[in-house]
Amino acid sequence: MLVKKAAERSVTEVRIVEAAVQLFARHGYKGTTTREIARLAKVNEATVFRCFAHKAELFWAAAESRLTRLKLNRELQTGLAMDFDPEIVLPMLVEFFMENISEDFELMRLLYVAGFELPGAKRMLREHLGPIFDTVNAYFQRCAARGAISALEPTFATLGLAGAVSAHSNLRRLFVGEDGPLDAQALAPAYAQFWLNALRRQPPLGNGDGNGNGSQSDA
Repeated sequence: MLVKKAAERSVTEVRIVEAAVQLFARHGYKGTTTREIARLAKVNEATVFRCFAHKAELFWAAAESRLTRLKLNRELQTGLAMDFDPEIVLPMLVEFFMENISEDFELMRLLYVAGFELPGAKRMLREHLGPIFDTVNAYFQRCAARGAISALEPTFATLGLAGAVSAHSNLRRLFVGEDGPLDAQALAPAYAQFWLNALRRQPPLGNGDGNGNGSQSDA
């Protein structure tokens, strides 16, 4: 699927894409019409189809406009590449997921819509989210190899952390009844500590003295 890059779009196309983002995020792909998008963008429907050949192309342009914003900041990139300790990297990862995914309603909804309503979503999502997943996954794999975390399948750590943090805001609204944006900087340390405790190597069960010696003293 070929989608014109944002830098190459005209002012009218950008307005159409932004209108599409809002409506697709609120009503889904099938629940949104190009006429409604044209109305919100303050253009006629013929203009929409001059810019985008069909509705699916417009949806992908809308999704891509949000996905291209997902970038690891320099500090986090450095921490992952230089194998900083999980105590340093995990709070930054949690903050990244909270600020860029969990609290971005439009992006989360577009991801859901793409996954459930459109064929071919896997390729675009992989194109934009794959590099982030691969970078984080490789970091956890190296952490496990050097003993900084338990020797688990790295995708458990990567997907578990991303999924839990990304879903936190919606689940909080559903079960706790609290609304409003999360304070990522305040919550990141606690969330990171939770995952550090889960990922750290645990001592074998049955240790008698806490130092790996399970033998009992003679009576």
